[in-house]
Amino acid sequence: MSSIDELKLRIKETPISEIIGRYLTLSRKGNSVLAVCPFHDDSNPSMHVNDSRNMFKCFVDNTGGDAINFVKLFKKVEFLDALRDICQVMGWSFDDYHQEGKKDPKAEMAKRILSRAVLIYKKYAQNEGTIFNGFLKNRSLTDETSTTFSLGFAPKTGVIIDYLHRNIQDEKERAFALQVAEEIGIIKKSTYDRQDGKSHYDTFRERIVFPIWDQFGACIGFTTRSIRDDQKPKYMNSIDSIVFNKSNLLYGLHLAKPAMREKDYAILVEGNMDQISLFQNGFENTVAIQGIALGEQSMKRLLSITKNVIFCFDNDDAGFKCSERTNKMFMKEGITPKFIDLGEHKDPDDFLKAEGKIAFSERIQKARPFIDIGIERLIPSEIPELSDRKLEILESAFDIVSPLEKSLQATERIIKMAKTLGLHSDAGQIVETYEKFLEANKSSKAPFSPQREAPPMEEMMHVEEVQMDTPQQHIEENPLLTRAEKTLLQELVQHPECLIMPETSELLDFIESAEVKRYVLELKKLVLEVCDSQYISVVNNYLASKEYSIDLVKTVGSALYKYQPSTLNEKVAKQLLGDLKRKLIADQLKTKRDNILKKQREASSNEESLNLLQELSKIDKEINELRTAVR
Repeated sequence: MSSIDELKLRIKETPISEIIGRYLTLSRKGNSVLAVCPFHDDSNPSMHVNDSRNMFKCFVDNTGGDAINFVKLFKKVEFLDALRDICQVMGWSFDDYHQEGKKDPKAEMAKRILSRAVLIYKKYAQNEGTIFNGFLKNRSLTDETSTTFSLGFAPKTGVIIDYLHRNIQDEKERAFALQVAEEIGIIKKSTYDRQDGKSHYDTFRERIVFPIWDQFGACIGFTTRSIRDDQKPKYMNSIDSIVFNKSNLLYGLHLAKPAMREKDYAILVEGNMDQISLFQNGFENTVAIQGIALGEQSMKRLLSITKNVIFCFDNDDAGFKCSERTNKMFMKEGITPKFIDLGEHKDPDDFLKAEGKIAFSERIQKARPFIDIGIERLIPSEIPELSDRKLEILESAFDIVSPLEKSLQATERIIKMAKTLGLHSDAGQIVETYEKFLEANKSSKAPFSPQREAPPMEEMMHVEEVQMDTPQQHIEENPLLTRAEKTLLQELVQHPECLIMPETSELLDFIESAEVKRYVLELKKLVLEVCDSQYISVVNNYLASKEYSIDLVKTVGSALYKYQPSTLNEKVAKQLLGDLKRKLIADQLKTKRDNILKKQREASSNEESLNLLQELSKIDKEINELRTAVR
């Protein structure tokens, strides 16, 4: 049975306009998809629904977020009820995903270890500057790319073992962590007595480290590369485990999804360096298979985003065979992938270094269906004279197109091939022979099952608003946030690097809302546990799965919509936090002033009124001093 995480993934991989379009009437204006905002009195559409970001934002009332948060706000329901609601309007079975029960403790521990390992390896990449920077320079990778892909360095010392021993104080929990770390292959058991008294050692040592993510953007394993010619093997990867299965992974998918949706096609490559190189050169709609084969789940995940696929595997026999295998899988789904000809170059990375991205763009434009290339390779330079030999070649073409069954895509190619070979049978005879071939091979062929196309945008835009009969569970209302608290949330969400500064802890003393304090503390924990590339996804997931007030959800969602990865320098960050502190103090003083004014109006004696006026004068002085300090 599937899980809630898989339902969340399905929602994320569905264009947000398709989901919101089931609740609101959407319209297109230029490149924007708009809706009348239901969260304020809106007459002109002010809500933008952005499929490439998979988020919405109203630029009038500053409300934003992902599809799950939209439904939580729109229907005023809790997390699980929002998921149930989405399933109902989308025609999915919620029961297929929802299952009660505890999470697998091993899987949870594995993810915890791996997420921390990413940060450790990144830290040591900075410390081992000469080796790591040399690798980046040799591969023409920028610092920005290194950050995007969380590239790291595993030193010679046992940094993962040290982390587990130093940071897990409970002996039982440490033993469990070591067991899990060994099972996922990030550490190995020692076969001899070690001087440091530890029973394990790090698997990856003196290697460049590439994290491998699942579809949610969480690290589930690593691929590593040696730094010296004498190191064997050259590439060392995580083993298959409870969290890692390479046949069901597409490297870089969580980074590529927005561009794949925007461009409506995906480039499929073999290695992670090819994916990184293409991504850096602007071809962000690129993903890499892990190993030599594409898994069934990976293919379906890809086709849920786009139906247009282009192969760009390595330019050798192994790469061509990979194209053949992968092409058959897609053709069984009614998809005919295209193929990029790299000419004399061995792989996409090599092509880009030699000819550049403009030349690669031209190759994309010239990409042809791979099935046609496969058929052309069957045609000999000299057409044989014997009819039997011609029929043998034609039957080989039958095998290539057979996943397309009796479709026109198949029969037209077969007829054209017969003419090229100089066969004199008419088209009807050729098709009849092909159909007999299909019948004879039916037991070994999967039935043709064309992928259902997504409804055109024009149809999707005018879906009637769905009214639900199920009782609604209302989110408990909290007091509205002050302007300063909203500003604080927006700034900290957009500049998470500020959360780890000591000045942020000081701000908590000046926040009136217990909810905002709780959220800031939780956000601080999240930031310490996730990579930059996972930030938006993780914060959105956390926001959707917890019960915060509508005011907070709107504010944080809006800030996430505008988030752009960047790092403030220390001086600017301190200035920002200082400004936030002054605004929070000013809010406190204004609240206190309002309360004193109310008491003063209700005073029962002149003496009480005079005392309150003196307090009021003191607060006004503090407010003026605060304003003067800002100037």
